[in-house]
Amino acid sequence: MTVALTEDEVDKRVVDRDGTEVGTVVDVQHGAAHVTADEETVEEMQTRLPQGSIDENTYAVHDESVAEITDEEIVLDVSE
Repeated sequence: MTVALTEDEVDKRVVDRDGTEVGTVVDVQHGAAHVTADEETVEEMQTRLPQGSIDENTYAVHDESVAEITDEEIVLDVSE
């Protein structure tokens, strides 16, 4: 199921399917959530997501990588 990422997702926690927090949404542009995290997490997410990073502390998450969006968080379609 594909979900649409909107500006409403800014400031939400981003977690993997196991519930491990992998960052926070800081912006949404062109259907991609820009997620900030520590450098090590960004590097790890580059290997788990097809989109890659924006800079050393931010990576992009596109809607096809999202399993679910709730009021508090975005759940990625990846596991640890």
